[in-house]
Amino acid sequence: MLSAALNRVLEIIQTEQTGMGNVQLAESGRLRMVRPSGLAREFTSFFAFVDQQTTSCAQGAEQRRQVTVRDVATEDAFDEGSRQVILRAGSRGLPQRAAGPRAGVAIGMVSSHHERPLPGFSPAQLRALETSGVMLGRWLSRHRRTVVLDAPAHLHTAATAQR
Repeated sequence: MLSAALNRVLEIIQTEQTGMGNVQLAESGRLRMVRPSGLAREFTSFFAFVDQQTTSCAQGAEQRRQVTVRDVATEDAFDEGSRQVILRAGSRGLPQRAAGPRAGVAIGMVSSHHERPLPGFSPAQLRALETSGVMLGRWLSRHRRTVVLDAPAHLHTAATAQR
């Protein structure tokens, strides 16, 4: 599902297809990268956990909104260390979408990375990105409620049945 969400964002944006992107999940007040695609090891190591408001993804998650960084080289949403790692990865344009319900806490971010600065997006593209974020948020919420919370009960049942 995470790969499908990332592929959908790349499809909506329809700029050059670099294949670079990532999905991050919000956990304990920070973002954890769970699905990188086409990104250098330096990038995935540096952004494995984001817990400060020095990147556009952290700001987008905090504000539960779409963030479009038209040009990483000039955007003031980054500290200099983050900016340089992103640029070395070959990313200049960076649209990011918060995943979560229309109202409430963002539970993730989906980002695609592009070799050139980005133009603006059409209203249809913005609506499609919002819909994708909401749908991924619903899936993640359901997954957390059912699979993650049910796992300990399942393990307990399996362990006690073997006695």
